[in-house]
Amino acid sequence: MKQAQSYMFNISGVDCPNCAARIEEALNALSSTSRANLDFNTNTLYIDTCDIAAAKQTILNIEPQASLENAQDEKQDSTNSPHIYAELAYIGALLALFGVSMALKYMPIFAHIPAIVHMALLMCIYGVAGKPIFVATWRNLKNKIFFDENSLMLFATLAALCIGEISEAVAVMLFFRVGEFLESLAIQKSKNSIQSLLQVMPNIAHKKHNDTLIDLHPQALHIGDVIVVKVGEKIPTDGVVLKGKSYLDTRSINGESVPVGVNVGESVIAGAINTTALLEVRVEKPFADSHIAKIAKLTQEASANKATTQKLITRFARIYTPIIFALSLAIAIVPPLFNGQWHEWIYRGLVVMMISCPCALVIAVPLGYFASIGRASAQGILFKGSIYLESLALVKNIIFDKTGTLTEGTFEILSLQPSDNFTEQSLLELAACAEQNSNHPIATCIKKRFQPACKIESYKEISGQGIVLQCDKGQILCGNAALMQSFHITFAPIQSTHTIVYIAHNGIYAGYIIIGDKLKNHIKEDLRALKNCGIKHFAILSGDNENNVKALAKELNIESAYGNLLPAQKEQELAKLMQQWQGKSAFVGDGINDAVVLRRSDVGISINTGEHGNDISKESADIILQHTSLSSLVKALRIAKHTRAITWQNISFALLSKIALIILGIMGIADMWLAVFGDVGVALLALCNAMRPTLKLTLNAISNSALDSSRA
Repeated sequence: MKQAQSYMFNISGVDCPNCAARIEEALNALSSTSRANLDFNTNTLYIDTCDIAAAKQTILNIEPQASLENAQDEKQDSTNSPHIYAELAYIGALLALFGVSMALKYMPIFAHIPAIVHMALLMCIYGVAGKPIFVATWRNLKNKIFFDENSLMLFATLAALCIGEISEAVAVMLFFRVGEFLESLAIQKSKNSIQSLLQVMPNIAHKKHNDTLIDLHPQALHIGDVIVVKVGEKIPTDGVVLKGKSYLDTRSINGESVPVGVNVGESVIAGAINTTALLEVRVEKPFADSHIAKIAKLTQEASANKATTQKLITRFARIYTPIIFALSLAIAIVPPLFNGQWHEWIYRGLVVMMISCPCALVIAVPLGYFASIGRASAQGILFKGSIYLESLALVKNIIFDKTGTLTEGTFEILSLQPSDNFTEQSLLELAACAEQNSNHPIATCIKKRFQPACKIESYKEISGQGIVLQCDKGQILCGNAALMQSFHITFAPIQSTHTIVYIAHNGIYAGYIIIGDKLKNHIKEDLRALKNCGIKHFAILSGDNENNVKALAKELNIESAYGNLLPAQKEQELAKLMQQWQGKSAFVGDGINDAVVLRRSDVGISINTGEHGNDISKESADIILQHTSLSSLVKALRIAKHTRAITWQNISFALLSKIALIILGIMGIADMWLAVFGDVGVALLALCNAMRPTLKLTLNAISNSALDSSRA
């Protein structure tokens, strides 16, 4: 058997989530297919198969109007395509004819016109309006699909015609078509608004060649190529600035509203917009490996990992529809056996049947998840699937790595404490002279603050103590307390969880420098915000010195802290905490040294350490935070909880509405007009509710744009 190949297609002509589910199920049933996932939210088909022709034919058997295109082709906004306007004119004409038929029946001036004319016009409208439903039902029956919205609607309207309710049967068919049109329009609009988040991909690059510029697609660039980025253009791929100085707008990538300054020698990322001056950039990565390409891929594929709720709703719809169909038949047949009111109870059964379609659930729930994934992506938060969005909403405990997560991850001078007759400047100068030949991280952070300028006569590094330097400034001792004691320097030892560097000059104590890993800005406020979001427990698992870890935990009011841990030991401690605490647990780390615990936790969250694109390579994580601060984790948690709330609002609203309408239908209070609202109207309302995250994102974008304009 041939080896399966992976394909990705844009698929059009599939406007119903039930149809998408049927296609996916049929493809997975093929012996030649090892995996198939049709994402209705993005109209994208992911398939691993050794017989792509058989897969395409299977799709056409279920949806003859479906068409597949290579996923690299640009997607068009189908809301502006001619067939939308044609459909609108078509439905408008049918509504006008229906109005004429009603006038023929009820207006006295047309009383002389034979009833047969009115009947013929109604049947004509019914046939034309119902044609797509007739075709879909016949196609489904050939594929042994007996219960969906098309077959239910056809059966109900034909039965209504048989009992003489011709006007209502035609009205139901017509307004069902109107509702389906509005529903598909709303779905496509929502998809376009979501997919617009992916339209940050650069599409042109100006490559330098023999003092001329060649315009080509970023995919044609190679490592080492030199490109020119003009003002207002997007950076085509990741690179390093060779010439120029400018500011980059990165809002479309990570939601950061403050422009980022770049100069010669600094890295730039694809998708950022050059705002102030021309840049010359050397390509460092192929376009496919660039930061923006990986973001787009993650965002596009995110909803392929379906949430548990989505899967349950799909399974529920398959069971629910035939049960309601059986209930409708029972309502139409059983009561008349006792009271003989066949017309009345058949009518009630038909009303219940038309209410039964679960479109509100199968459309609104997955679109709600994808809208939130799009909203999060625009704010620099990448969910690798709606399943992780759902899981994050249930998280009650968060475990952090220390370095790079709670702290900045780089050594800094936290305090300078000179003794008498010395100043902070002179103390720093002495330390920098002593450390000028060292590459230790502590030496590096000291030399960042002061560039030494002294002539070395002798240099000695004493292991475990520090440095003894003889230079044109005299003898300088720089090290720990043991070094001071071995040279009989009079000083007062300091107790601290941070690193203390003592300095002496010509036998006289000069003071000390406190060096440590600085806490991230607003870390305490972020932890409080997480508590307010419902997080019950915090912990730290770190490979750093245990005293330092416990001191940090005490400062941040974190209840559990463990240090000196190797990756395997981190996993063991994480397992103990997860067993001890109730609810789901998330681990937040840098995604490189924490791969084991990121996989072991219920939700693995990778936080950016400050290097562009570094976070995208963290395959172990379920969620990627592109910002270095924990404020993005707070945003992610709020989005997850908001999405969960909207999802259950839609489920509750749809089910309760349908139950109420079914009861009214059984009691004879609801008629076929109300039944149409119970199907299409409820679906539209649930869809609008599901799209609230996208609406909020759009309003925020408009607000930020207005604010930026006012500041300018």
